[in-house]
Amino acid sequence: MTHMLLALSLSLAAAAPVITLERGACFGTCPVYKLSIFADGRVEYEGKEFVKRTGKAQGRITKAALQSLVREFEKINYTRLDHEYISEGPNCPEWWTDSSSAVTSLDWKGKKKTIRHYHGCRGARVLDQLTALENKIDQVVNTKRWIK
Repeated sequence: MTHMLLALSLSLAAAAPVITLERGACFGTCPVYKLSIFADGRVEYEGKEFVKRTGKAQGRITKAALQSLVREFEKINYTRLDHEYISEGPNCPEWWTDSSSAVTSLDWKGKKKTIRHYHGCRGARVLDQLTALENKIDQVVNTKRWIK
């Protein structure tokens, strides 16, 4: 019984994505989709609105590309950032309405973090860093094949 539980927990851990990116709606036609990147390089995409491909699709990135993305998270000290950067608040010096949002997550070597980022929140360096990270994930995965 113990072996079965260990095997089950290992398979569940292997099934958890290392990186996720979910882009939310705006007042307009911003693409709405979710990406999940797994340790083996598998990428799962789910297009929801204003994308070329709605529904699910799969792709792959190399393990080296995954490692590179993880380093991008580390460069901005992702796990030490606030959990959310949304409208009025101490970590959002300027904001406006009708912008899109992104939710990213990292689950790597025992560290887990999720950050909600509203793109109408501006005026701090960390917000530019988060936007650059989100765009880098899209670039490495080649998301444009599904959204444009």
